[in-house]
Amino acid sequence: MLRTYKNIVLSLILIVSALSLAGQTVSFTIDAPSQVRQNEQFRVTYSCNKDGDFKGVKFTNFQLLGGPSVSSQTSMSIVNGRTSRTSKKTYTYYLRSNKAGTFVIPAAKIEIENKIYKSAEKKIEVIKNDAPKNSPKEITNSDFKPKGKVFIKSLVSTKNAYMGEPIILTQKLYSKENIANITDFKEPTLTNFYKENIDIGDIKLSTEVINGVKYNVVILKKSILFPQKSGSLEIGNFDLEVIVQIVKSRRARDRMEQMMYGNTVRYYDNKELKLKSPKIKINIKPLPSNKPSNFIGIVGNFKMTATVDKNKLKTNDALNLKVKIQGKGNIELLEVPKINFPPDFEIYDPKISKSIKRTTSGVSGSKSYEYLIIPGNEGDFTIPSFGFTYFNPKTKKYESCESNDISIEVIPGEGGSNNSNIGVAVSRDEIKYVGKDIHHINSNIGETTKIGDHKFNSWAHIIWMALSPIFAILLIILFKKQEEKFSNKSLMRHKKATKMAKKRLKVAKKAMEENNETLFYEETSKSLWGYLADKFTIDQSILSMEIAKGKLMEKYVDNDSIIEISGLIERCEYARYAPNSEIKGIKDIYVRSIDVISKIEKTLK
Repeated sequence: MLRTYKNIVLSLILIVSALSLAGQTVSFTIDAPSQVRQNEQFRVTYSCNKDGDFKGVKFTNFQLLGGPSVSSQTSMSIVNGRTSRTSKKTYTYYLRSNKAGTFVIPAAKIEIENKIYKSAEKKIEVIKNDAPKNSPKEITNSDFKPKGKVFIKSLVSTKNAYMGEPIILTQKLYSKENIANITDFKEPTLTNFYKENIDIGDIKLSTEVINGVKYNVVILKKSILFPQKSGSLEIGNFDLEVIVQIVKSRRARDRMEQMMYGNTVRYYDNKELKLKSPKIKINIKPLPSNKPSNFIGIVGNFKMTATVDKNKLKTNDALNLKVKIQGKGNIELLEVPKINFPPDFEIYDPKISKSIKRTTSGVSGSKSYEYLIIPGNEGDFTIPSFGFTYFNPKTKKYESCESNDISIEVIPGEGGSNNSNIGVAVSRDEIKYVGKDIHHINSNIGETTKIGDHKFNSWAHIIWMALSPIFAILLIILFKKQEEKFSNKSLMRHKKATKMAKKRLKVAKKAMEENNETLFYEETSKSLWGYLADKFTIDQSILSMEIAKGKLMEKYVDNDSIIEISGLIERCEYARYAPNSEIKGIKDIYVRSIDVISKIEKTLK
């Protein structure tokens, strides 16, 4: 019985504590020293009494050494029979002051239950570090030289490839020292390459032996490159900023240190390094000149199947044609081959689905197109064979994917016997394609009413007359709201940014199909610049790439998308004002422009 009472009391305590925690107001604070010395390391801690999505902070006047490191603490107390419970989660950054002056530690943001909370800012004074002359001096490893100890480089799966053949690019960091933090990573310049990123998951540490020397190795990034031009191409160098933890030594300051550590005290010091990888030259071979007429410019190894769910059906019934292309290569750029359907078939736009994997062995997967088809007339029809040609780098030959002819029998549907009496003197061959330009007389004349039968002064008419003023008032209110909405030009520009960008890209697509490169690059550039200007309501006359990048970073758009859209704009601008350039891959630019606008739009919603 006593044990039962204890359990009841404990349950009541937990319920009360949970209720008190639920009713707790959000407290989001900042803790940092008011004064530090130049080049001194210090901590900045943001604390919140509720768990949430911490948005992070960008420090402009300080060197980031590490963080944020996250910790949580929960405590419960009972005073005079009342139970209280407190919870705190902290986010700690480790910084170093590089220059003297008065600066501001920026506020942080945290999202809790779909609401954004902001901490306070903190002023901090950095004073000059005038070290006393008799301070202990370093006695070993005073001048750290990173050459041969810390370096980065790019590795490629092959240096000889065909145009369009995938190349795996791996970017690595090698170090014989401890790496405390990676603060900045800048992508290499990739001209005449189409790139797709490989998800490598969490960064992992491994070891490699180079010329008998053992290094700690971190794979920073992996990508798949598709060369868009033949000849000697270059993969530019990438930049990396790291914090290296160096072991240093100094003499003991006093007897206490001598007793604990001896005459020499070993300690760690963090040093910032700016690294640059070497460039890589790659030889890209052109594709053989004997290109078939249906070659679609794709390199890889593919197979295609085409199936229908039925080969016999009635007129005006529907059938499904599924075309599936699978294999290894740049499947993203694959399009369904042109199919010559019989003229009497009503064809709807295909439903497209894809399953694509990007691994260290390249890009592989499948792409499916499902057509809904409705035959208009009876008869025996054939969907002729269709397909495409690709280049296989392993066999060094052009290879084809082709479907078989698909036979379809269409028999009369319901009421077919009645319809067959019309025009019996005409053979089936003569009326086979009449559905393209002649329609049957509609025999369904709808509902009829008796002469003199009307609904004036009926109950429905009286109710409608009574409700009409209410509907009129509601319409006036609706029109007023719409008028206010349309009067806000900034809001309308923001909402219509994607629509306007896609409208311009349609013009670019038409120019691409007509081989009008000048118009294509002009419209694509206008589309990307216009999207950024409309999305952030900035006049295009003052919009620059730096301003655009800053706005995108403020909205937490991922770095890959920012690099992608700036690279596309740069390529279009270069092509517009350098007409004799050899920039290729118009289709690639068009697909990537649609893709990057969609990615950014998902983040900004």
